[in-house]
Amino acid sequence: MRTVRDKHARRPLPPAPRLPRAVQTFAFWHEPHAYLAWCRRRYGHTFIINPVGMPSLVFMSEPDDIKLIVRAPADVLHPGEGGTVIAPLVGEGSFMLADEDEHLRGRRAIMPSFHQNAVEGHASMVRELVVRDLASWPRGTPVAIHPYLRALTLKIILRTIFGEHSRIEDLHARLFAMFSVTASLVLQEPPLRHLPGWRRAWRRFLVDRSEIDKIIFSLIEDGAHTQADQSVLSALLGTSERDRDQTDATKVHDAVMSLILAGHETTASELAWAFQLLAHNRKVADRLVDDLDNGDERYLTATIQEVLRHRPVFLFAIPRVVRKPYEIAGTTYIPPVQLVGCIHLMHHDPNLYPQPGQFRPERFLQTTPHPDLWLPWGGGRKHCPGNHLAMLEMSIVLRTVLHALQVEPVGNRIETARWRSVIVTPEKGSQIILKERDTVRHHTVRSRLFPR
Repeated sequence: MRTVRDKHARRPLPPAPRLPRAVQTFAFWHEPHAYLAWCRRRYGHTFIINPVGMPSLVFMSEPDDIKLIVRAPADVLHPGEGGTVIAPLVGEGSFMLADEDEHLRGRRAIMPSFHQNAVEGHASMVRELVVRDLASWPRGTPVAIHPYLRALTLKIILRTIFGEHSRIEDLHARLFAMFSVTASLVLQEPPLRHLPGWRRAWRRFLVDRSEIDKIIFSLIEDGAHTQADQSVLSALLGTSERDRDQTDATKVHDAVMSLILAGHETTASELAWAFQLLAHNRKVADRLVDDLDNGDERYLTATIQEVLRHRPVFLFAIPRVVRKPYEIAGTTYIPPVQLVGCIHLMHHDPNLYPQPGQFRPERFLQTTPHPDLWLPWGGGRKHCPGNHLAMLEMSIVLRTVLHALQVEPVGNRIETARWRSVIVTPEKGSQIILKERDTVRHHTVRSRLFPR
């Protein structure tokens, strides 16, 4: 075990594995859940990971430490650089990547459209799209459900942003193809873009992005000349009198791309984990179906909350770059180190969640998740703005699917995690088997096994 010391620190910096940077990078890329768990078992709640080509990353999983990270002033711990891996997808002017004031202006422009009351107005649209897509999902054979979920959530976010428009179908197809790059190392590791094999994938991405940009700019132009509606695009274009900068077409484009990426990838991945967990936990799935059949949705809410605890797609909050000396738990951190609040490890701390490795929605039936101990959407000023829409989508998708279909596992274990851009998804695309429910038989069997 190696201890790093610094003349500005009151005590030694946290321990770090004595592994080459390339090995650490590969382990974290290939088995993120297992590697994080190994580091905590060996080094405790705070430890350092040294990836290739990056400053040291100090991972912290104690709630008080995470709170200090995500709530620190931006001029002390700066979150902007932590998300630059997605800059080629969302644009350099994205509010997701912006500094404090510009980031807050961008969030203010979109937040009314993603307020809980506004989101609930999209329920019928979401339900319509879910029912329509569900009819085409394969039955009775192993299927990787994640691509189907991506296609569905992409449709939902495009309708939310643009409303009804003739070019949405073309845009959907092109975006679906372009976003395949998020599963490739070519996005995370720029040097690979110049190597044989990788170069071709990067060029394909650039061609797709160019065509998508043309469509989005035309949609922005159309929106500027049509009557305002309830779409997010109208809200963005309607900020002209309040903030002229936000109505620049490139700014609007980058905001739209940010919402498209975040608004479908995260929800699709959480749903993929939900289907994995339900397929491999028959008792939970049976109780959920039984309660839904009887009009009780409390267990559905608890199930979604437990999915978000057990398999958060954000393993950590956006890394914060230390710009000024900052003390946490007796250690002073100085530039260029980066501090990382590890959501996954906090969610799997047995002192906070008894038997954290078990999937037990019951833990949230009598209490709501504590906001400092449950951070599936990230934390601080950069938490995901679309969490209400994501919760609505998860609720409608699970309710609709379980009403019509039975979810069964493929294999005997839950799939491990694989990186997709800055989130993690099931390694094989969440393979499950969907079978038509025999409703009469189901009710008969359930009533015998679980009499009320």
